[in-house]
Amino acid sequence: MIDPRHLKTLRALADHGTVTAAASALHLTPSAVSQQLTALAKSTGCTLLEPHGRRVLLTQPAKILLDHADAIMERYEHVESDLREFRQGAVARMRIASFSTAISGFVAATVAMLGRDEAGWRVEIEEAESEESIALLLDRDVDLAVVMIAPNRPLLADRRLHLEPLLDDRYQAVVPADHPLAAAGVVGRLADLAEEPWVLSRTWTSCHEIVAGACAAAGFQPRADHYTTDFSASVSMVEAGLGVTVIPELGLPLRLPDSVRALRIEENPPHRRIAAAVRRGSSQPELLSALRKAIVDRGFAGAASEVVAESEV
Repeated sequence: MIDPRHLKTLRALADHGTVTAAASALHLTPSAVSQQLTALAKSTGCTLLEPHGRRVLLTQPAKILLDHADAIMERYEHVESDLREFRQGAVARMRIASFSTAISGFVAATVAMLGRDEAGWRVEIEEAESEESIALLLDRDVDLAVVMIAPNRPLLADRRLHLEPLLDDRYQAVVPADHPLAAAGVVGRLADLAEEPWVLSRTWTSCHEIVAGACAAAGFQPRADHYTTDFSASVSMVEAGLGVTVIPELGLPLRLPDSVRALRIEENPPHRRIAAAVRRGSSQPELLSALRKAIVDRGFAGAASEVVAESEV
């Protein structure tokens, strides 16, 4: 008989590529992982792995097993969700992974709300960028991941995941207070800043990709001498007169310096889509409802309401 625990180990190997990495994800020793994989091969009567340098390749029987393993884990998530409301007096320990601006924007408020409203709940936050958050979710180290949807994140298309939209986070222009556009209080088009020196996110980030794409669609390439992954640092550079920038609403400091202005972009502003990822079968309605309420309570304009289709990821 096939042991479901061994299927979970095979899935970890497929996700992480090596026995050592799978063991780390499962909190086991490499020897224990190897023993489980050997037992799984024996119980199925099939060769599951083929050596390939320091890594191993999955055989066709192993890939078939993975399809069934994913289906079994999805049913397990359904069972957990269905039984949750019947557990009396149990302490619910939940974990949310999220990138930093979402934590400061609404995730921290969500956890505080749940602590007040859900007796016996203990909700923990782990800061992680979207790619790492998805890995933590698939490894079952967290129960929900707040992620930014971007083309360079293929893990978001994993069929084991379900995505729920949370926020369409629109970018605003940040300019010096004495800039000609500051008096108008709004930027009509992104191209109105085409001749300015820019401060941009670093080139490998999704934020850089979003802004560069929006600028290209507006017919120009921003001229940047300064790059940072920190939105507060971007504002400081604008304050120092080093250029202009655009920052998502979540990334704007709560209090801007008097010497800078954040301006709404009226026509085709850059935006980033933020979603909650859960394992398929695990709906997490309490967490999702609390996240959406926190977003509305904190006044973010782009609250989302429709399910993200896998084809859009």
